[in-house]
Amino acid sequence: MDAHVRAMLRKLAAIEPQPAPSGEPGVTMPGATGGARYIPVLSVYLDWRPEATGERPGVRAALVTLKDRLRQIERMFWPRGAAYDAMRADVARIERYLAEQAAPSAEGLAIFACAPLGLFETLEAGVPFETEITASAAPNLYPLAQLLDDRETAIVAVVDNNAARLFVSQRGLLRELKGLKEDPKYFHMMKGAVAMEQAHYQRYAQVQRKHFAEEVAQRIGALVEKLGAAQVILLGEDVATAALEAALPPQATAILQRLHPHLDIGASRDVVWEEVAPMLREAEAEQGRSLTQRVMEEALAGRLGVVGLEQTRAALDAGQVDTLALLTDTPLTEEVRSHLISLATRTGAAVEIVGDTAEVAMLGGVGALLRYRQSATPGSLAAPEPPGAQPSA
Repeated sequence: MDAHVRAMLRKLAAIEPQPAPSGEPGVTMPGATGGARYIPVLSVYLDWRPEATGERPGVRAALVTLKDRLRQIERMFWPRGAAYDAMRADVARIERYLAEQAAPSAEGLAIFACAPLGLFETLEAGVPFETEITASAAPNLYPLAQLLDDRETAIVAVVDNNAARLFVSQRGLLRELKGLKEDPKYFHMMKGAVAMEQAHYQRYAQVQRKHFAEEVAQRIGALVEKLGAAQVILLGEDVATAALEAALPPQATAILQRLHPHLDIGASRDVVWEEVAPMLREAEAEQGRSLTQRVMEEALAGRLGVVGLEQTRAALDAGQVDTLALLTDTPLTEEVRSHLISLATRTGAAVEIVGDTAEVAMLGGVGALLRYRQSATPGSLAAPEPPGAQPSA
């Protein structure tokens, strides 16, 4: 899934805006000069979940919002011309897709359309988007980048001596995978046996526990490698978690977190989520704080960091950026955010969406770590630009 999203982000970032015919309605783009206008690209993000309660259970509220918003956008490009005709064609194709092709099981949908560019891309996600419909010179990439950034994966294992339940946490959702279970009679000392038999069965039980822990550890290691997990969390019976921890491969041990070892193996998924969610949220927040602090330190020292819109845009244009940091509450407009993400994607820079930090005012909504610096000005920081500022051409 992540590979598909990354490929789509790269494809959308490479799109060149289509100029509107002279004198006809269109949209502007960041950095446009001379009143240039462009054919609109529709970016549609939908919370595709049907209503579970209320007066209309089963109805997808996003469809009502989409219909109203598309009608509003169409009116913006009247009288008829290239932009209006493109919008009409895109709206018709989106409606056909939703009626005939969109998977009912998807929780989130993303659609990007522009008939003159031959663009029609769709994404069905297992998590909902916040419903948002925009028309701009280039695709709205921020929710897509946020989807990738929020998909940091954690593997959660709830274990006892002879059973293991495995979960994958991504973007605030916990999904249970196929677990492992062995017959419990092989894991306990036989009752009522003579001392020699008891010792034999105890050794046998210990061997079985060790083999079971190794099997679970192997499965966890494979999941870490396959999904690129950033954390492994162990819960369950104390002896079992200790045995599993000892058996984990190095790549899993390096990202291991232990949490409340006495959680019952039969705990519901909601109970498991209540245990692990605070740790995952804190880990994400800590990563954001660490990134913004590093950006600030590098920028203040005149090394590999810049802050503020103008310096960050210049570094992106030069291909210097290693990691682009965008604040969730950035004052930048949707068009500017998408433009920065597009530049980062084209040059192979990572994009990190970070939460509120003490450095918000200094960053001005955006900053970056650099691969290299062409010219250094020790101690200099870019002053934050006003909200919605457009990067210069």
